[in-house]
Amino acid sequence: MDKIIPSFKDSLFSDSTEFLGDVAELGIDSLLDDGLFKDFPIVGFLIGVTKTAQNIHDRNLLKQTLNFIKQFNSGKIDVEKLKKYRNEINSNNKKAEEELGRVLIILNNNVELQKSTMLANLFRNYVNEKITWSEFCEFSEIVRMLFINDVKYLRAIYSGKVKDTTGMPLYPIDRLTSLGLVNTATKSMVVSSMASSSRTDKYVNLTAIGGKFYQYITFN
Repeated sequence: MDKIIPSFKDSLFSDSTEFLGDVAELGIDSLLDDGLFKDFPIVGFLIGVTKTAQNIHDRNLLKQTLNFIKQFNSGKIDVEKLKKYRNEINSNNKKAEEELGRVLIILNNNVELQKSTMLANLFRNYVNEKITWSEFCEFSEIVRMLFINDVKYLRAIYSGKVKDTTGMPLYPIDRLTSLGLVNTATKSMVVSSMASSSRTDKYVNLTAIGGKFYQYITFN
């Protein structure tokens, strides 16, 4: 881990991230064949002397990491706060290992690129000092457990388009409730002699942490 951290740090704060625009659309082979990444530190570390990513885990980590870097640098970052954070991790190896190492571990376990996008938005907000490190850790754990398809329900509740579960499946709301993102209250109950036909509709709204979480995973 101690060797990958400097490569990740140098890539994350690189001044040359414009070419990362097609990470989500193109495959790793296409990107490597084009030679776009040859001087990018994290790429050099992961593909080594072979100049190709053979291992499926390395390929996934590479794609997730590049998407994270692209998204982190695509939003607004306070120049002074960014400089402050860079100085902190450059002078404190323990902090760099704890924070950047945690990010890499999460990225390595992601499957959907949307999750590395969310994580990058959270990390940018951490660097901008809008959330604490403790909140980043809590929110990143929620991202890990979140079903990507459930984000649309989170968005609909946040925007006020959905205020109860009438006419929609209940299980996504149950999952969001279990993550502490949604509050529910009984609206109506339909009881049937067949257990599979019974249904309890609920009023829904975001919890305080749910509203904050949605803002910081989506807004720049």
